[in-house]
Amino acid sequence: MTVKKDTYAAFPVCGVKASQTGLNPYLKLIIGIALILSFIFGIGSLAQLIPGASRMAYVIDDRNLRATAIYYTDFEEPAEGSERIRDSLDYMPGRKP
Repeated sequence: MTVKKDTYAAFPVCGVKASQTGLNPYLKLIIGIALILSFIFGIGSLAQLIPGASRMAYVIDDRNLRATAIYYTDFEEPAEGSERIRDSLDYMPGRKP
């Protein structure tokens, strides 16, 4: 019984040699963080130029709304909206109550 001492292939199995040289991992990290910050503060600040964004910001400030809330229960507008949706579903045209 013969045992091969060299069990590793001299070339990759897929046949393509990959270059092991490249950017320093810390440099990649710094570039990635810089890209994220540029998206947040650069491109994110361009959102103010979207039509209707200033009107939306005015309404949020004027009515003292919590913009991140999922559902409002203490304001008049959501109550009116939910009543209108409920009524339009209950009393659809052509449907008998």
